[in-house]
Amino acid sequence: MDTTALASLSLFVATPDQILESRRRTALHWGRGLSLEEYLAREEFVDKQEVARDGRLITWVLAPRRDSTSLDFLCSCKTIKVSLFGPVAHRFRRDGLVCFPSDVKPRTVVCYGISAVFTPSRFRGKGYASHMMHLLHWVIADPSLLPAVFPSEWGAPPPRVTHTGDGLFSVLWSDVGAGFYMRCGPTKDLDGWVVRSPFSTTWDVKQESSNTDTTGWTLLDESGVVKLWEDDAEYITRTLSPADDYKVSFSFLPHKGVATLSQFWRRIDFLDKRGHTPIPHWGIVGGSNTFATWTFEMMSPKTLLVTRLNSSPADFENLLGMVMSVARKHAMEKVEVYNLPDHLQFPATRLGGITVERDEHLPSFKWYGKEHSSEVAWLLNER
Repeated sequence: MDTTALASLSLFVATPDQILESRRRTALHWGRGLSLEEYLAREEFVDKQEVARDGRLITWVLAPRRDSTSLDFLCSCKTIKVSLFGPVAHRFRRDGLVCFPSDVKPRTVVCYGISAVFTPSRFRGKGYASHMMHLLHWVIADPSLLPAVFPSEWGAPPPRVTHTGDGLFSVLWSDVGAGFYMRCGPTKDLDGWVVRSPFSTTWDVKQESSNTDTTGWTLLDESGVVKLWEDDAEYITRTLSPADDYKVSFSFLPHKGVATLSQFWRRIDFLDKRGHTPIPHWGIVGGSNTFATWTFEMMSPKTLLVTRLNSSPADFENLLGMVMSVARKHAMEKVEVYNLPDHLQFPATRLGGITVERDEHLPSFKWYGKEHSSEVAWLLNER
């Protein structure tokens, strides 16, 4: 793309009509077999959730400066804004934690989650999406942490928006490899989002089950899982400590609708009008703060995806057995956990788990602080 074309474009908060148009564009790609009406209903469901309140969820469009409200915008994305503890980030604003080695307790900071980056086929291959991501830093990051001078070849900086521009970092999950978002920094000379620990451990649900002790376990419905996340957020806030050999560590908290968004919105993908048995349970808890929560991926292979897990090695076999039984009940083909903690790797392998490095859903972050990305640890890097 030439300099003149870049300078004529900027990043804008989408109007209601542009939001609807962006959803129409992405329905086929991300609808998971839903009709357009079902997909739009799902997006409206998200709009009403806690995580989207008070301007935390924003849709952005890359559009001509002279016609910023055009429905023929070039590409779009979302962000969610988050307040965090300790060093840490649709726009997602999310709750999380940040810890420096010298901290007595984690700090609260603001960060952003990024999703739904999409360019229509007629606009692809022209550099529009990468330019949008370059500009996104300039509306979500704390200005004091950005370069002093905006690149002149891009024209004027994108307009600042109320309640944005205060992030210490941002995160996304890449389905286009590691290189694309890495190249999308605040300037062409600075790195963008860096991939960190894209590992999954999976179990074949058909494998022979172990002798699971089912006593002392409680399956949780939606309200029970939400309460668990509230308690878990409080526990993480009290116990999170910085990782060894890193200058700063960050983590998200699962409450205030963050985990709910990733977990429960999927239910209308396959429960409404699809003949599937309703899902009554979304988590399980045992003694000694042992628990797991999950969601369901209905694309082949059908997967019970663990969204949060806490267990000792001694309790893990029974916990996994209980989770596998839920997966079998709902005809899942595998169970998957992202970034299983090191202390559970041995029992997981002994129980048939296979750990691989994923080539999709790559967790990636951009740290705006003075520390280099190699000096920053992402704790509890789960789904």
